[in-house]
Amino acid sequence: MLNKKLSVLLLVGAMVTSLAACSGSSGTATAPAASGGSSAPAAATTEAKTITFAHSTAEGTSTNDAALKFKEYVEANSNGQLIVNVYPNAQLGGDRELIENTQNGTVTAMLSAPAPQVSFVPAATVFDLPFVFDDIKHGRSVLNDPEFMAAISTQYKAAGFHYLGASGQGIRTLTSNKKVTSLEDLKGLTIRTMENKFHLKTWQLLGANPTPLAFNELYTALQQGTVDAQENPIELVYSQKFFEQQKYIMNTNHILQVNCWIMNQAFYDGLTDELKAVVDEAGKIAVETANSVSDKKEPTYIETIKSNGCEFVEISDDEMAKLREKVKPVYEDIKAASDPATYDAYMAAIEEHRSK
Repeated sequence: MLNKKLSVLLLVGAMVTSLAACSGSSGTATAPAASGGSSAPAAATTEAKTITFAHSTAEGTSTNDAALKFKEYVEANSNGQLIVNVYPNAQLGGDRELIENTQNGTVTAMLSAPAPQVSFVPAATVFDLPFVFDDIKHGRSVLNDPEFMAAISTQYKAAGFHYLGASGQGIRTLTSNKKVTSLEDLKGLTIRTMENKFHLKTWQLLGANPTPLAFNELYTALQQGTVDAQENPIELVYSQKFFEQQKYIMNTNHILQVNCWIMNQAFYDGLTDELKAVVDEAGKIAVETANSVSDKKEPTYIETIKSNGCEFVEISDDEMAKLREKVKPVYEDIKAASDPATYDAYMAAIEEHRSK
């Protein structure tokens, strides 16, 4: 069913592209205007290539805004040679399906959290290291560190992906119907997590009872009391209305919510150097857009959540130190699962950017 739906949607996209290409009889195409420029006829070239860009997040989120910015930049700067069709909200499948289809080329590009990408790129486990960032600025600096970028890009390329970059959507927070202010308060807390062994072990080490559950089932699980708590960045707490079923939000800041932007390597390799540069710059701009939009919208999200009666709870520095100490065993597990060069580059970047 998924493949049938995917085929139909892509066929529609191809028909639209074909009609656009045939709209003129002169054999020339009109290139989209770049920022600050004007439209001008482009010399006849080969048929435009279509980038099918898919993701599972909703319209109106920072990630979809950024995907649209990627489309805008590519089409405005590729002289009519590249067309980008964006499919949000899991229209072409969930994260795993999109990763598989990006690897095999059915989908050209996608973005997702690293967790589902780990099965394809084991080095991406470094993004699961808990309690390593001072704040969101620190985390984003690490994601953009040149040496780390080079190391992780090599691993993605080996798996058939071109790594465009990573955005930091926010740091994951704990929400619960129980007020948590200490390590002791976490004991026995039933918390929904992603189906990720490192996330599960992190919460187990903290004394909680982590329960993997599909994201689209989480609201109902909170409503019915199947789980008492969950952890996600503020944007998702807001967009999925989890705050309607929770009383407290703890600023645990345990893991940075990363979204990795990737493209099919074979498609990228088939581009000219000029078009590769356009795609790479579009990826950089998309990451910056996702970050800035997330930051701009978060204060509004927080006010809405508070107005609904949800209380924000700070964790003391002493208790945060206890949390960090408890999860240290998972560091060795992640190091063993990742690529040594990538892990070392990541840890070096964490220290390099800590005071900046």
